[in-house]
Amino acid sequence: MLFLISFLIAGAFSAFCGKAIRKYPAPFYLAAAVLSAGTAILANTRIPMPAFVQQNIIALLTKGILAAAFWAVIMWTGALPNGSRMMKMLMPQRGQLSIFAAILTLGHVIGLGISMLPRWLKKADALNLTICFVLMLIMLPLTVISVQKIRRKMKAKTWKSLQRFAYFFYALIPVHVIGLNIAKAHSGRKDVLLNLMLYLGVFLSYAVCRINKWYQVKRKPERLIGLKLASWGAFLVGMIVFAAAAFPQNQTDTVQTENAEVQEESSQIQTTAAAVTTTFSAQKDETFTSSGTDSTEPDTTDLTTETTASEETTSADESSDSIEDDESSEQNDESEAQEEPEPPAPVRIYQNGTFTATAYGYDGNITVHVTIQDDRITDITAETEESDDSYFFDAKSTVIPAIIRSQAADVDACSGATYSSNGIMAAVRAALESART
Repeated sequence: MLFLISFLIAGAFSAFCGKAIRKYPAPFYLAAAVLSAGTAILANTRIPMPAFVQQNIIALLTKGILAAAFWAVIMWTGALPNGSRMMKMLMPQRGQLSIFAAILTLGHVIGLGISMLPRWLKKADALNLTICFVLMLIMLPLTVISVQKIRRKMKAKTWKSLQRFAYFFYALIPVHVIGLNIAKAHSGRKDVLLNLMLYLGVFLSYAVCRINKWYQVKRKPERLIGLKLASWGAFLVGMIVFAAAAFPQNQTDTVQTENAEVQEESSQIQTTAAAVTTTFSAQKDETFTSSGTDSTEPDTTDLTTETTASEETTSADESSDSIEDDESSEQNDESEAQEEPEPPAPVRIYQNGTFTATAYGYDGNITVHVTIQDDRITDITAETEESDDSYFFDAKSTVIPAIIRSQAADVDACSGATYSSNGIMAAVRAALESART
């Protein structure tokens, strides 16, 4: 949603401040330069700030969201119908807005580039490095020739031919954003997925409108219905395909896991039913065999009364001996039970349960939830208020498994995400301290 809000801000600024920036561009360029310098500093310092300010104001600059929104307004100006009221309002100051947006973009590139370049080099992320390099290679020359004094010295045809490279710049912006955030969308971040859909929707719909406008101006067709249907159909297909490709993978994994659990429970039920059936059949067979044996035994009514009396006497003697043995055995068991001492209760360092604590990470708070059972850390979950959570996710995937594995809060920090790693470890230490008995 931050991109949508920024897009509305950029549109309002372009409409209401258009005449001022066209007539007095220098103060606006200076303001953009101050914002750009502040962005570079904030992206590489650890200044404690409220979570709302960090995530909803500072992030607009450090993540380049506001700059991308200005570029979206600038490109959409060229896609508006010729002679429309909105185009007449925005087109005269389009060059000044381009310079303003380029200065904001430089702050984002310098600030985030300093912090992310080591990570990209370590991970050999050639795609993002190449895209950033090409974006700057296109933006900087086009910004220079957009200055009025330089533009007046160039031939109109040459200037216009060079400006066509802006289309490549516009196309690479969403590619750059998707490349940076697609992994977060896959991990289950639905807010990131929504933002990517907004980016793609704005830039793809611009492409559709720009193609339709070009065809209408160059070809001058009587009807555009066929082209519009085809282009907007391609837009919808592209959005659906991207949504399917970027949909969180853990949702699919959860469904597969649930299906596997259902199948496992079903097989267990079938196994139990088979066991019960087998046991019942076995008991039935034993009963049948026993009854058959009794029917074949000889009649004992011919035994003499003397033998019977002798057996009864013997049985009585054996019964009395058995009772005496049982009594003596019970007495021995009681004496042994009284003599054996009860084992001592285990000494616990930590209480059982889930304990929460917070510590400061890269540029925001990190909160952890540590689950303890019988003095063992069984699970750790964490969330962050940092402006750029890519560091946090790198640290989280490395540090938390190491803590659970070693059962200690002090482990090696994740290279390239030291501040977030230290924040996670500090929060875990605080949670363990609160869990002590």
